[in-house]
Amino acid sequence: MTDSTVPASPALRSIPASLRVTALQTWYFPAALSVFLVAVAQFNFLVFHTLAELFAIIVCFILFALAWYTHRFSRDHFLLYLACGMFWIGALDLAHTLSYKGMGLLPVNEANTATQIWLVTRYLQALLLLTAPLMASRNTDKMMLFLVFGLIAALTMLWVASGHFPDAFVESQGLTALKIWSEYVIMAILAGALTLIWKRRAAVAADALPFLLVAIVFAIGTELAFTLYIDVYGFSNLVGHILKLFSFWAIFQAVAVASLIRPYQALDASNRAKDDFLASMSHDLRTPLNSILGFSDMMRSQMFGPLGHAKYEDYIGNIHASGTHLLGLVNDILDLSKLESGQYELNRQDLNPRALAEEVVRSFAPAIAAKDMDVNVACDAEVRQLSADERAMVQLLNNLVSNAVKFTPDNGKISIAWSKRSDGAAILQVSDTGPGIPASQLKRLGKPYVQIDPYVAQKGGTGLGLFIARRIAELHGAKLRINSKPGVGTTVTVIFPPQV
Repeated sequence: MTDSTVPASPALRSIPASLRVTALQTWYFPAALSVFLVAVAQFNFLVFHTLAELFAIIVCFILFALAWYTHRFSRDHFLLYLACGMFWIGALDLAHTLSYKGMGLLPVNEANTATQIWLVTRYLQALLLLTAPLMASRNTDKMMLFLVFGLIAALTMLWVASGHFPDAFVESQGLTALKIWSEYVIMAILAGALTLIWKRRAAVAADALPFLLVAIVFAIGTELAFTLYIDVYGFSNLVGHILKLFSFWAIFQAVAVASLIRPYQALDASNRAKDDFLASMSHDLRTPLNSILGFSDMMRSQMFGPLGHAKYEDYIGNIHASGTHLLGLVNDILDLSKLESGQYELNRQDLNPRALAEEVVRSFAPAIAAKDMDVNVACDAEVRQLSADERAMVQLLNNLVSNAVKFTPDNGKISIAWSKRSDGAAILQVSDTGPGIPASQLKRLGKPYVQIDPYVAQKGGTGLGLFIARRIAELHGAKLRINSKPGVGTTVTVIFPPQV
């Protein structure tokens, strides 16, 4: 199979070609399994149902384990939220399977109980998919998330077991009106989830997005099939379970690709970039050290006479400048190490956004004056405070303003603006009138150990500032975006989630 067979949709074009081919090949397994299960159904429908449900249940538990244990690396809150919910969806589906008519494993031997459990489970699954995009930017404690979903599942099962849940299936009559209309409501919720995920696709990993959309389409087909049967061993029941199998497989692929394949690819790219970075950094680290040692040695040996000689004043200035430069390099590397090891802890407090920005700008006053730049700080009246870590926010602003000052030419303009969006999100924008970055380079900008030549190399720097700023933003649940146009300038936008 070649890449030419892959549909050229925007979502798929964002995925590497090798991964696109693999994505298509992943459908071979559920297709082959479906053929096997349909053959089994011809001899024993109960065995077919048990195997089909067990496959979906196992998929739920595996995808939960993948998202749970790889979240430290993927940092994908959307998929973690989805996987925590799917674990309990799998638990409820297990209860549905064990209570299915003919199993004889529980003290029930009619179809109504299993159908009731099925109905409430599908409601929860649809609502899970609908709310997942809304939780994508929230860094929720994963244990709390898991326990909340567990409590909801337990209360749901108690509702069914208590006998207070309305009948969903009547023997010899088939599905009740409640069951049929509920399936239509569930389809409507799933359609809403499909629309919302597409609208908020920026918050979803690009390589997971196609799988999620396909999963919801299959889920809608599943619910439609389950509005038609009269016999729990009927044909539409069989079709519904096959469609469910494909839907769960698609969700599993979304989590597997985003939690395993993408982080490993990113790690490989990061390691290669790290090697290149360390090779280029050797010169940057040695130069200020040689300056410090050379000038201090000349002063120690009093080459030009006693230390009161005017020549030494220049040496002291050079030593200070070299030491400051070296300290900046070391701090960037140490901060990066903390961020990558997960040891960068936040101490949130209510901060004044405008005061933060003005404090950072003051620290760059000499450089701003030397280039005669116009720097403006603006803050909407609605942005009165921000719950964040002060040290981290100063560092984030420092890195963004530093880049703006560094790349903006003499007599240029820099703007630091805080505003509030209609949904309550706080927006920070740092804009400059520098040379801008070509569109072909923007994707590389802000990645660790990557320098965009000739821009960074000419101005001096590690190339870590934007990456550190992005990671600090992510720790606060924020998103950092970069817009740039050659000859016009660059704008870095940080979108903080709405705060109560």
